[in-house]
Amino acid sequence: MAAKSKEEVVQEFRMQSIQEATMKVIARKGMAAATMQEIAEEAGVAKGTLYLYFRDRDELVEKTFENAMTQLHERIDTALGGEGTIEEKLRQVIAAKFKFFEDHREFFRLYMSLRIPEGNPAQQRRQKRTCQPQYRARVDQLVGVFEDAMKRGEIREMDPRRLALLFIEGTNAIVIERIMEESAPPAADDIELIAGTLFDGIGIRKSKRSTH
Repeated sequence: MAAKSKEEVVQEFRMQSIQEATMKVIARKGMAAATMQEIAEEAGVAKGTLYLYFRDRDELVEKTFENAMTQLHERIDTALGGEGTIEEKLRQVIAAKFKFFEDHREFFRLYMSLRIPEGNPAQQRRQKRTCQPQYRARVDQLVGVFEDAMKRGEIREMDPRRLALLFIEGTNAIVIERIMEESAPPAADDIELIAGTLFDGIGIRKSKRSTH
């Protein structure tokens, strides 16, 4: 692989700085209220510099989202691609999501803004185009994981797509709660809550009385 030129390194660093500033501004003000001027000030560059790399604010937000989601998906892919049972892999997926959002709290507002779009109808449509393909791809990936686990007899037969949605949205709900809480419980406790509920259920199994 050819070494990057100094200009390429500087450009990558500047784009990363701009995207980090984008996440911070959106975290403070929300998707609809964030402006290019505020993002430029946060990044410490002139407003015109942003337009050297991004066509407009919407493209900047989209690229920032895509970059962050790539990082998150790399962690999830590593967890799903590792050795172990389906339960061990899903526990690692949950742990990876928790760690990602703890490390990138600014991204949380951007993530939620794109999943629940803000702004005018045109902005909402554009945001949905950015987010929905990523989400569907993640659902499809988990469908495959669950189908394979069913074939191996690790989990009982059920609708794999519904199960994937249940796992993703249940985990997302706990992620939201953890970030909103002033003092979240240890990550291990919430991982056990999700995985334990998924694999063991919530019912208390009463032991059968022995007959004499």
